[in-house]
Amino acid sequence: MIFHRKAGRWLSHTSALIGLGLTLALVPVGASAEQAATGVSIKPVVGVIDLQAILAQSTAARKIASQREGYLNSYQAVVAEKEKELRAIDEKLAADRPNLDAKTFAERRGDFQEKVAAFQKQVEGQRRTLERAYNQAMNEVQATVIRLTQEIANTRGMNIIVYRSQVFLFDPAMDITDPVLAAVNKALPSVTMPDPDSLPPAKETR
Repeated sequence: MIFHRKAGRWLSHTSALIGLGLTLALVPVGASAEQAATGVSIKPVVGVIDLQAILAQSTAARKIASQREGYLNSYQAVVAEKEKELRAIDEKLAADRPNLDAKTFAERRGDFQEKVAAFQKQVEGQRRTLERAYNQAMNEVQATVIRLTQEIANTRGMNIIVYRSQVFLFDPAMDITDPVLAAVNKALPSVTMPDPDSLPPAKETR
């Protein structure tokens, strides 16, 4: 995650950079293209944040995780029933095999394998859709974290925020994790995770 400000407007980038320990750079309000062009240096004022702790401990994130668990339990119950059904078909086929000619057995075996393949595809599709719904809900939490981190950093005059996991030693006064977490819990006490079954099909990537 990288934060930077350009022309008096915050821009945020969230991607696979999260967790890689990259610096979250906050350029002060007075910074401008002219300053950058003239090489005017900006005195760094560093803050530290434990992003993973905030995303894990916020009340909204916990409620999202609980909703995800509920969907998982529901899916697993259906999967268990389907597996039981397929197992019964397989056992019946094995029991009937001595009385079947090669062609009939091959046809029934092929039908069974198609059912198994379709079931596996369905399970994988549900798993992906569930993760899409979960990520969509967590994106709302993450966006709130970004916004409030920017606000708190500004009020403290900080222009660089680094991940706590990437700092060996630092003054505890530099750590803004707790105030950001408190602000996130106040601003976003809960998020409703979208029903995975209601999501449109994912766009295929080439």
